[in-house]
Order: sequence, then C-alpha cells, then structure tokens
Amino acid sequence: MDATNYNAQEFRQKVLSDLVIKTSDSMILMCAILIASVGLNMNSIPVIIGAMLISPLMTPILGIGYGLSVFDFQIVKKAALLLFVEVVVSLVVATLYFSISPITYASSELIARTSPTIWDVVIAFTGGVAGIIGARKKTSTNIVPGVAIATALMPPLCTVGYSIATLQFSYFIGASYLFIINSAFIMIATFIGVRFMRFPLHTMKSSKENRRMNVILIILSLLVVVPSIFSAATLVQESIRTSAISQFVKEEFPDDVVLDQDYNDETQKLVVTISGDYMSKSDVASVQDSLADYGLEDVTLDIDQIPDLNELDGAELKQYLDKYISNQEDNKSVEQQDRTAN
Repeated sequence: MDATNYNAQEFRQKVLSDLVIKTSDSMILMCAILIASVGLNMNSIPVIIGAMLISPLMTPILGIGYGLSVFDFQIVKKAALLLFVEVVVSLVVATLYFSISPITYASSELIARTSPTIWDVVIAFTGGVAGIIGARKKTSTNIVPGVAIATALMPPLCTVGYSIATLQFSYFIGASYLFIINSAFIMIATFIGVRFMRFPLHTMKSSKENRRMNVILIILSLLVVVPSIFSAATLVQESIRTSAISQFVKEEFPDDVVLDQDYNDETQKLVVTISGDYMSKSDVASVQDSLADYGLEDVTLDIDQIPDLNELDGAELKQYLDKYISNQEDNKSVEQQDRTAN
C-alpha cells in the first residue's frame, strides 16, 4: 500500500471524523456563504472564489458517495444529515443577506447560476473524480479546494437564497437544478472512484444488490442529465442566433449609425434603430429579404429610422448613444469569440 494514501480502514475513520456536525464548521460555512453572497451581489469573481475555498460543502457529498459505494449506511446517514444542515444554514444566511441588501438587481454572476447545461455535468463528474483521489491522500494538496472552485457548490445556493428573498421563481428552479447537478455527479464520481480503489464492502451484499445499486445510480444520472442536455442545446442555439444577428446588423447597415438592436425571443422580432439616410420601402424590403442569408428566416425585422439626431432631446440622445456604445462593445466581444474559435 502506498504510504502517501490512506488504506481502507484509515480512510473510513477519516470520513467519519469529517462528518461530525461542529459549531466551528457551521460558523465557517456561514462566513463563506455570506462572502459568496456579497461577491455575487457585487459581481466580484475573486470574492466568490475566496468563499468557495473555505466552504465545507464538499465533505458530506464525498461522504455519501463513499458510503454508498462500500454499503456503509452509517456514513450515508451521517453525511446526508450534515449536508441537509449545511444546505439549510446556507439558504437561511443567503436569504437574510439578500433580504436586507440594498442591491436588488440580479448581477451577471447570479444569472450565470440559473441556466445549467451538460457542461456543468461534465465539470461536476470530473471534479468528483479528482476530489475522491485528493481526499485519499494523507498529505494536504490543492486538489479538493480546486474541485470546490470548479464545481461551484456555494454560488447556486446563494442564488437560491436570492430567488427566495426576491420571489423570483425562475431563478429558484435554475439554481436549485445546478446545485443538484453538482452534488449528484460529485457523489456518483466518488462512488465509481471508490469502486476502482477496490475498498472492501463494509456490509457484504449479493451481486444482485450490487447491480440494483448500479441501476439506481444510472437512473439518477439520466434524470439529472437529460434536462441539462436540452438546456445546453438552447444555449448553443441562442449563441448562434446572437452571432448571426450581430453579423446581419453589421453587414446590412454599413453606412448607418446603429443606435440600438433589440431581439425578442418570444415574438422572434428584431428591432433595429438606426440614424442616417432615410431608407425607402424597397431598401427596407431588400434588407428584410436578406435575413434568410444569415439563418434568420424566422425572424421578423422592424427598422426604426431616426434620420436626424437633432430631433432627439438630450435624455433620448443619451439613451440611444449609451445603447450604441454597448452594442459596439458586444459586437467586438462576438468578433473576438469568433477569432478564438477559428
């Protein structure tokens, strides 16, 4: 046996000692969830990463996976209880924070935790594999903290707290699903990893019971994965459509100042606000006919023409100019992504 790794008995004792509900760990968790909530609220990635580094949420999930793998249901019960307590504490702290925070809008970091995809499944599973390997090592490593950052267990819980505080049900569903994805696939990866380590079963089970456990985990995996595949497909389609719209506006209105472009996904309507020479009906029809060349044949185009910027008052001019600057920045971002992809 490698001296740098725990043997089966030592690892079991380590897992059991880590699954004790301690006041100190609860205080650390409360601090971590508060820091993460502030980071999400202020859109600060470094603060969010710092919170994930000190979060103890990985421990009970690894414990559940280990306990199921060796049929040690004492560990499964202790880990499940600890996870329940930590989730409740996290939600209470996050909900209280967002209830009193003066910043009530959803930052981009919050919104990013509401649309999980199949890539989150891949990250959680590979992170779980790395996590169980790191947890078995006797020497301290950066593997488990790295997994905690990659799989991001804490931000989804903070986002659930935000959705409860602000009564935004759609955010609640998306963030809860992301937390379930991360937790389930870290647990499944741990289960598989422990089986590969060939730890002896704590309770001897028949091959039939082993197969039953495997089938249950496969069914659980499918139930969790399938919605994320549809979410990923939707995300890809939206990305392609956004890129196509940006290209369409850039190429079809080269001599105009595009003050705003707004696409409504529900109505599939694109409204482009431009300033420049007045476009005739035939010119407008020609531009509308060109939508199909960009894969936007299902999109309805509405061109809002403002021939003279002097017709706008100060507030309207500022509003359109701000949108114009924002659109230019978005177009540059899309171009950079396209160059990176090529």
